[in-house]
Amino acid sequence: MIKRFAIDEFTLEWNVDLEKFRERLKNYRTIFLAGFPPMGNIIPYHIKELLKDSETIVNLYSYNFPPMVEAREEEFEIPHDELWYSEEKRLFCYIGKYLETEYIPKSAYKQAECVAHLAQELGVKELYTVGVIMPLQEPFRRMKGDVEAYIGFFEGSNKELPNRVVKMTRKNIGRYTIIRKTGLLSGFSSKLGIESYSILGAGQYPEDLRACARALRTFKHLARLELDTEKIEAMFEQGAEAVEARIKEQRKKAAYQGEGVGAESSQYMYG
Repeated sequence: MIKRFAIDEFTLEWNVDLEKFRERLKNYRTIFLAGFPPMGNIIPYHIKELLKDSETIVNLYSYNFPPMVEAREEEFEIPHDELWYSEEKRLFCYIGKYLETEYIPKSAYKQAECVAHLAQELGVKELYTVGVIMPLQEPFRRMKGDVEAYIGFFEGSNKELPNRVVKMTRKNIGRYTIIRKTGLLSGFSSKLGIESYSILGAGQYPEDLRACARALRTFKHLARLELDTEKIEAMFEQGAEAVEARIKEQRKKAAYQGEGVGAESSQYMYG
């Protein structure tokens, strides 16, 4: 038999026998964590690296991903997102990799729909997306206190929040939005009966890895996940220090050359 492989708008390539895998899951309450570029995907990636029993369950391909092949270890491969699973923690980690679909509204909707139905098919009970925001943006600059993260609740979600975590509502954020798949995936999943949340860690600038550490801590608390992430958080801290050193150096050069650095903050909030 000739083996065929084709990529449509979204194509799933399973690395497990789906029926046998679902049988393994049926008596457990599983959690789904998803992150997308530019920052949110860092969190599920490092969690799946930390979990020694994590295995890749499915690869998601799309002709909306970049037209290229990427080097991975010794070989090249076609771009794809990945879904990993840890049986010990009953945790799925979805690692989104590509920005292209973020800027095509139809593709962003269709990918969110596809991943939500994938979570439903796997019997997921709780779903979280993670990203970052900057409290210096409107409307957060009006809010008081040292906030760890802001949470978007969706239909059917009702968790109690820890200290320094703020629920976003129409009253406190007005018409501001959680854009693209960081918001859409939680929205689609909630319509399918999955308890869903979007967690946005608070940072000082768009590449602030400390915001990823805050989103990670908040996710662990809400999901009641016992996981030692001290090394991941330390790595995020070191990364933030390196980025800040680079920004400082860029500002020195810009000041010397008489140039401006930076741009106005957007009204949008996303990972």
